[in-house]
Amino acid sequence: MTDLIFNHEAGLLPTPSESIIPVLMYGASPPAVGTCSIGGPVRAAVRRLGAPVHRTGFDLLTIAMAVTAADTFVDKAAADDGWARDLRLTIPIADPKLWQPALPLLEKALHFLSGDIWSINLLPEGPRQLKPQNRGHITIMAGHDCVSLFSGGMDSGIGALDLLANGRRPLLISHAYRGDSEKQIFVRDHLPVKVSRFAALAHPVSLLGKPTDVQMRTRSFNFLAYGALVGATLAQLRVTGAPVELFVPENGLIALNPPMTPRRIGSLSTRTTHPHFLGLFQQVLDAVGLPVRVTNPYSLKTKGEMLIECVDQANINILAVETVSCGKWKRSHQQCGKCVPCIIRRASFHAAGMPDTTNYHAKGKDLTAVIRDAKGRDDLMAMILAARKLPMENIAKWVSQAGPLPFQREARDQLLGVAGRGMEEVKAYLENQGLI
Repeated sequence: MTDLIFNHEAGLLPTPSESIIPVLMYGASPPAVGTCSIGGPVRAAVRRLGAPVHRTGFDLLTIAMAVTAADTFVDKAAADDGWARDLRLTIPIADPKLWQPALPLLEKALHFLSGDIWSINLLPEGPRQLKPQNRGHITIMAGHDCVSLFSGGMDSGIGALDLLANGRRPLLISHAYRGDSEKQIFVRDHLPVKVSRFAALAHPVSLLGKPTDVQMRTRSFNFLAYGALVGATLAQLRVTGAPVELFVPENGLIALNPPMTPRRIGSLSTRTTHPHFLGLFQQVLDAVGLPVRVTNPYSLKTKGEMLIECVDQANINILAVETVSCGKWKRSHQQCGKCVPCIIRRASFHAAGMPDTTNYHAKGKDLTAVIRDAKGRDDLMAMILAARKLPMENIAKWVSQAGPLPFQREARDQLLGVAGRGMEEVKAYLENQGLI
């Protein structure tokens, strides 16, 4: 078991040891060797909201920062089985009593997301709401009626365009990773209506002198916490205090993310927007009274269907190739063209009959060359093998390997349907490329 003990005051951190990692919450840098820090830029971003933040929403953000720290600073390779870590977090927040009934749900959601064992202990005297910044760049909240996650990817771009075309005004929520921000800003600036964007970076920094984990299985929890904080703060500005919608635009196949091969089962395959996880996250929000409603409007659409049915065809035809779908984007800031998300992206262009002029990496542009590369063809081979099994006799068994499905027959069949149609898009594209 690894204990991560958090505090927003450096002087109150414990002495580091083999089993204890002290972490400075909302700190710009670690205060000493053997310690870590997280959330410095997030603190500044929250202050720029220009409105008093929701108290419980800020506690959620503090918990999310702690989860991100644990997921980063404790290497999975150091776990007893090389995968599932036993993590115990001690986190001071403003209102720990309110959160006690929600902790079992929260720990269950995090276990589903990362495969780790989570134990969360909440203490009082944590960081409280920050005073809004009254000068410099302020995130304008007035005029917005919802929030929407905005990664710079195709799905989030379509989500923003559809909301705007339907008369909504989403405040966009972004992870401001290096390289991602440029894409996010480009797409945002080319939307037909000007909207605000809240962008924050967790910025975990370690002085542990040992490897940290780069898989970040819990990154979507952090992303959703940003959205919930801004959504709850927006709800406070409403006269009625009615809940604010938090949109999570993700095509149904990627959201379900069924394993393309047996070795990708469970938390070995990302579950960032799986319907089961989003349902658990909503239960956590409800348990603590956060006025936010999480919804994925594309949970029953394939990526190709999203492209074809985008309300604003004029703008999506311009912006689609400028978006990022690649799972390996952060390594070179160029889309590889051969990972699972890239192949699904390419299949969606094919399904929509839209030219794909994306600047893929040279080693991924020609998939017939990729298939001959023994070291670089894993994802492509996995997609080919999965596509060859279509139509599947037991698609329910396949999809449920990634996570529980609804008990209701109609809802279950709808999710199985989008998974099947999504893979049919992939199969049609691979056939067109002469790979099947």
